[in-house]
Amino acid sequence: LKRFPPSQACWARGRASERGIRAQTMFARLPRVAARPGRVLANRFVQRAAASRTLPHAAPAATSATSNSSDLELPGMGPPPGTRPDEEVYSFLTPSFRKTTVEDLTDKWDSLGFQIRPLNGYVKYTHMNGSWDMGQFVPAPYILLHINSGALHYGVSCFEGLKAFACKDGMIRMMNPALNAGRMQKGAIKLRMPEVPTDMFVQAVREAIMRNAEFVPPYGNQASMYIRPLLFASGPMLGLAPLAEEYTFFVTVMPAGTYFSKAGDKTTVIETGIDAKVMEEHDRAAPCGTGAVKAAGNYAADLEPVHSAKEEGYGTTLYLDAKEHKYIEEFSVCNFVGITRDGRYVTPKSDAILASTTNRMLQQLAEDEGLVVEQRPVDFDKEIGDFIEVGMVGTAAVVVRVKSITRRGRTYKTESFDTLSRLRSKFTAIQCGDHPDVHNWMVDVCPISTKQ
Repeated sequence: LKRFPPSQACWARGRASERGIRAQTMFARLPRVAARPGRVLANRFVQRAAASRTLPHAAPAATSATSNSSDLELPGMGPPPGTRPDEEVYSFLTPSFRKTTVEDLTDKWDSLGFQIRPLNGYVKYTHMNGSWDMGQFVPAPYILLHINSGALHYGVSCFEGLKAFACKDGMIRMMNPALNAGRMQKGAIKLRMPEVPTDMFVQAVREAIMRNAEFVPPYGNQASMYIRPLLFASGPMLGLAPLAEEYTFFVTVMPAGTYFSKAGDKTTVIETGIDAKVMEEHDRAAPCGTGAVKAAGNYAADLEPVHSAKEEGYGTTLYLDAKEHKYIEEFSVCNFVGITRDGRYVTPKSDAILASTTNRMLQQLAEDEGLVVEQRPVDFDKEIGDFIEVGMVGTAAVVVRVKSITRRGRTYKTESFDTLSRLRSKFTAIQCGDHPDVHNWMVDVCPISTKQ
């Protein structure tokens, strides 16, 4: 991506790779630029902000006699192609930020925690007029969004989570992206958004990994590149009809440890376990609602309950069905999996539960070992005592031991973690190439970066 002096261009396009992803900068170092025919204007407060720093190659702004007295003309800047005489174009200043470097992480690969780190950039696609564009790579962790967007006002948004790994044979691979693409498509249908085709989804994820390949944690560390695709209504909506005319799909990535790990802390709760509390006064999702898709609003419903539970000393929340508060549904951000005393792998089934991609693959590994796998309603009071192992299962967490579950003052403790720990070890060994990938879950991306 070519760098342009701030006074010369606010709109730059160029071929970014042979794969056809277009690099595009739609932001300049000026907070507000109003474009009139053949002219770009900036608010006067920009001049005061610019006076406090030296901007190379910035030409002095001249006052425009035909514009509002609070605007300044910026020589050398023009509106993007296709702008009509009666339209205005504004350019916004992103907040300052520092990008992560490989050197920052050299001694942190095995203690990354689970946190956001600005990297090289993200991949972004826009859907307008019935089709998706070619895509672009954006080098800043910000996005320009209409103040009345459907995502902001009505929560029209769903996301995914998957991972990429540096394998011992020198190749970076992502895990089962088509499975995530299919789940996002179900979310798009539920929220009346355009579906992201599987090929486009996989290509976008691959491109985001390749553009940030040096940040995939090296082989041998307990870490991975966490990938977050997001689909949302970026166009304006006022009421639930008509629907937005613009939608955005983007993919961000970050190097990360497990979900429950903290930056700088090499210890883990995977084996030691966490304590869970059953939510009696809160529900995660309503019957026949959006619980079965990865809608953003589903997670907002857990914010107050999970933080309240943590203030009481618990590590997570466990939800029962909203109708009867009888059947187990999900932990805060993970599926419930239990191993019974007779060795069965049991996980709840409900139309309000999000089907974890990790859980689906673990079920396959359990069947490979000859375990009986049951996906069915699980009555908490009748069956909780039958489980000698309980785990939280999800992409970010993989499998984390739950050592106790408390409901109405009564605490149920698990006895071991042997079976789930074994399945987890096999699963993570497949991810990094230490165990045969007989189910072809791993997909090649590119060779490991030489920048590390």
